Amino acid sequence: MKELSLFGPDAPFYIGLKLLKLGNKEGAIAALLSVHGGAAPVVQQNRLKTLIPLLLETKQTDKALTILENIGNNSGYTKQTWYRSLLTEVRFAKGQYQNILDMQKGVDASELTPKEQALGLFSRLAMDPKNQKNLDGVTAFFLTGPATELTRDLFTTIRQAPNIFLPQTVNDAVRGRLFIIDRAYGDALYYFKQALRRNRYLFEAYPDLLSDLGKAYQYSGVAKEGIKLFLDWESTIRSNQSTQALVTNNDKNEIRFKLLFFAGRMARQVRIFSDALNYFYRALPLAPDPQQRDACIWYILDSTLEADPNLFPSTLETLVPIWSSPSYFDDLLDKICTNFTTEHNWTGLLKIFKIIYQKADSPVQARYAYILARAITEGYLPLNKDLNFLGLPAGVNRSETAKAFYTIAFETDKASLYYRSLAAAFLGTQIRLIPETEDVQESTKGAQHIDESTLIAYLTGFFSWGCADIALPYVLEYKDQLATEEIRQLAQMFGNQKRWGDQIQLISRALFSKPDYTATKTDYELLYPRPFRDLMEPLAKQHTIPIEIFYGLVRTESAFIPDIRSNAGAKGLTQLMLATAQDAAWRIKREGGPDFAIKDNRDLEDPETNLYIGAWYLSYLIKRTGSPLLALASYNGGMTRVRNWRASQASLTEDIFLETIPITETREYSRKVLAAAAVYGYLYFNLSMEKVFADIFPVQQSPLEAR
Repeated sequence: MKELSLFGPDAPFYIGLKLLKLGNKEGAIAALLSVHGGAAPVVQQNRLKTLIPLLLETKQTDKALTILENIGNNSGYTKQTWYRSLLTEVRFAKGQYQNILDMQKGVDASELTPKEQALGLFSRLAMDPKNQKNLDGVTAFFLTGPATELTRDLFTTIRQAPNIFLPQTVNDAVRGRLFIIDRAYGDALYYFKQALRRNRYLFEAYPDLLSDLGKAYQYSGVAKEGIKLFLDWESTIRSNQSTQALVTNNDKNEIRFKLLFFAGRMARQVRIFSDALNYFYRALPLAPDPQQRDACIWYILDSTLEADPNLFPSTLETLVPIWSSPSYFDDLLDKICTNFTTEHNWTGLLKIFKIIYQKADSPVQARYAYILARAITEGYLPLNKDLNFLGLPAGVNRSETAKAFYTIAFETDKASLYYRSLAAAFLGTQIRLIPETEDVQESTKGAQHIDESTLIAYLTGFFSWGCADIALPYVLEYKDQLATEEIRQLAQMFGNQKRWGDQIQLISRALFSKPDYTATKTDYELLYPRPFRDLMEPLAKQHTIPIEIFYGLVRTESAFIPDIRSNAGAKGLTQLMLATAQDAAWRIKREGGPDFAIKDNRDLEDPETNLYIGAWYLSYLIKRTGSPLLALASYNGGMTRVRNWRASQASLTEDIFLETIPITETREYSRKVLAAAAVYGYLYFNLSMEKVFADIFPVQQSPLEAR
């Protein structure tokens, strides 16, 4: 492996990562060990972050310690968090507990990683196992906050460590929490009951543990047993009987909140909504923080919606003033919007909108505003309603009233491109996706000189050494340290390697996720690329499907990854199920087209085969349903179901029918494809985004003023 360094000091690192991806741990370790001191510092850092866990996993602890100590003696790594964290892990494996405590002296706790903090606590307990304070610290670590995979990892670590023993009650409680992560609620309840039998007060000392107990009862089929336990428990605390909390003197109101809140969740689980609402309302004033208050409000609203939807508006109006995070309620508001639209309850929809206007999350407001605008335009909603909250004068006509709602959908901050484009088509205005004055970073630059020690050199090395398939997590780790132009450069390198899914992810997560970031045309072209142009554009023309919709479909379905497979078994660029592809191939051959002998899913990984069948199938659906929108919904939800849904809502225009589709995935899928199609039309085919939507929904081909 030493010969690898002949290709450059960094070469063994990338080759080691590639071997690890292929499952060759022994080869990966050998390659990573051969990286010498001439490698760039960032390469050395990431080499150690990969190598040391591998050595620990393969029981080569002495070698791991020697490597870290030698490097620490000859570099400035010792003060860096990643180095201290690795050394802490190795020394714990070696049983060097005092060394760990010495390392952490003088280091602020906020500077320690969660794993370092835990190993420090474990080390103190190992040094003095009879010290109650040390035991309490370890117990608090495992039972405070949500359980995670780190909890599992560290529980395994402490159980394997000599001379560290946790009380059986704590062991059972942690085991129960780990089963909650796995959603194995029956197993979780078994261990929680063991802990309850030994010491109920542990659950009072750690309210997060009490929450997990509530989830175990809620989802394990014994909710009624849990309701009785929790209500009796709450009554005991309310009557001021001693709680005897083991570690902390928690506010009894927080414990009561948890008990009542989860009693409500259990009652809701068995659909006893009147009892559930009673418990939630009793819990609400006891909520210890805004987040838990929002959770309680959510369950009150959801239970009300299930019990009596007619009471939902008045309940919402009462609770909106005390909610904290509007986005927490998006799913509920989306659900009621779908329900009321399906039932043609336009008055109820308007009531909800009046309550949430300028109080709810903006994408939700945009959806409500657009649907109400359409209901007014089409005459579904009478105008004899109080619209003073919009500042409209009395007696305003239908056109101006609708325009006010379209304007809200168009202008609402953060509103989706879907509703903005739809509203723009009615308003006769245009969405300017790209600013008229381009960012100075958009200007063409000459080739940059890259110093071999820089971060960008390290990241571009993945592409130089054939490791583009594993590069994305490493690039994203440093996304906040990269300049905008460097992110674009890396995204283009992913595209050059035909990894368009990674290109899309990088641009989305590194640029478009930035607050107030103004994207350029280059950014949008990287986010909405056009791979397989030589196949897709002729196929779209041949099968008479709008090319922008074809691009939107493939981007949404597969992100242009030819061998991608869905959980349901759909395969390839257009995500075809094997049976669907075989049936389509038979029909294509019968019509005189190519003979695609589809035997298994591997045949669907071929871009030419997959795109041809996908284009034919989309064209087939458009012909059968008579509409691009219904075809897209059928592509995701099945043609028979979509036809049945459409027949039940025959009086509604197609865009409003989409809002009634009962399967959220199908509803959102159609919106995503259409929004992507609008961007493709705008970027590449000289179409305004609103023109793309107007072509799909013909009723919108003329602006509102022309009606």
